[in-house]
Amino acid sequence: MPIAWRVKGPRIGFALLVLLVYLALPTKNYYWDGISFAQNIEDARWEDAVRWPQLLHPNHLIYNLIGWAPYQLLGGRFRALYVLQFMNALWAAGAVYLISGIVLATLRSMRAALLLSALFAFAGTWWRYASDANAYIPSVTLLVACIAVVTSTKPRPLLMALLHAAAMLVHQLAVFAFPALLYGLWHQYAESKPNAKRFAGIPLYAVVTGTLTIAAYCFGFAAWNGGFALRPFVAWMTSYAADAKFSFRLLPNLAVSIRSWAQLFFAGRPSLIRASDPMTAILLLLCVLCLVALILTLRRVRFGVHIQQPVLFRFSGLWLLAYALFFLIWLPNNTFYKVFGLPAIILLVASCWPPGRDPQTRGAGVAFVSLLALSNLTLAMIPYSRATSNDGVAFALGFPELDRPGSVVYFREFSVDDWFVHYFNRQSQWK
Repeated sequence: MPIAWRVKGPRIGFALLVLLVYLALPTKNYYWDGISFAQNIEDARWEDAVRWPQLLHPNHLIYNLIGWAPYQLLGGRFRALYVLQFMNALWAAGAVYLISGIVLATLRSMRAALLLSALFAFAGTWWRYASDANAYIPSVTLLVACIAVVTSTKPRPLLMALLHAAAMLVHQLAVFAFPALLYGLWHQYAESKPNAKRFAGIPLYAVVTGTLTIAAYCFGFAAWNGGFALRPFVAWMTSYAADAKFSFRLLPNLAVSIRSWAQLFFAGRPSLIRASDPMTAILLLLCVLCLVALILTLRRVRFGVHIQQPVLFRFSGLWLLAYALFFLIWLPNNTFYKVFGLPAIILLVASCWPPGRDPQTRGAGVAFVSLLALSNLTLAMIPYSRATSNDGVAFALGFPELDRPGSVVYFREFSVDDWFVHYFNRQSQWK
């Protein structure tokens, strides 16, 4: 068997396993924007080409277009929401595969690579949105691909520029990875090129990334508005939801933000548990056993941070710092934004892991990741796979008479709850 296959085989197998887990429990606690994306995709029919600009949105310019293409290729036989969910599971599994490769190249331990990949894959908020419809998962996956390029031995500034531009066009929040990627590219040239050529690719990366992104936004704005004007264009590109705002109350924001970063790993609500479900009782028992094992193993652990990979530590620290500072003043309670910082957290852990050392089978790392996966499965993913986890979805599915030809719904304002009712009762007419 070729050596390359022996290296890739476990990583591919683990990524496929993660994909099956994501697909086995698709969430019904739908993100409200995902319903809006799906409705826009279904409304933009192939024969009505003049309406395609309605798929564009300044915060995630091309995400709907990415979902619209496979929806049309499938002939509309599946609801756009389910197509987007399936695609996100594929994107997320791809990110797991890429993360495992980055960690493996750094630590030279397959077991460590799989353990940290599991920490990434089963982090609660990532897992939940990997089975939902949203622009965060594909954008983060493209950023992980950027990391794979910038941590390789040969600088590829053009490829990294294309990937980063694509990530920003899928979601604007990918822009905050720019400082870390610049540092990573600078270090690549410092290691592989003489001093005279050290900065050769950095201007290329910056110019191509910025040019492609701005050009795509200019084209999208002109298509949306039928023309171009600079001031409305800037306002459109930097627009955000009416209920979103900056907050500079730093101490309260810090407390909320710390809790939100913790919820990035442990998601779910105990109130959604069905106590009468035998499977839930078994999973809760396993969670308790993992917690006990973690406590027992922690007694033998000598705490202390020893940076083994200084360059990776600075790279991931710069990445995490950029996002942490922005999210401190911008919606600090929004946990789902924090998935943009998740790859950096995994790489920070990897930078402090002794290269070549396999994790102990009964060690604290295995116990923690097992507890993480089981608790998120029990408290989040299983409950979220039921419609009762989301009041809007349960309400929308509670009126079967609306999903009949000729049914009419009168409304004054089209609220978020109305999005759910309209989408899941598509035969009704709204006036």
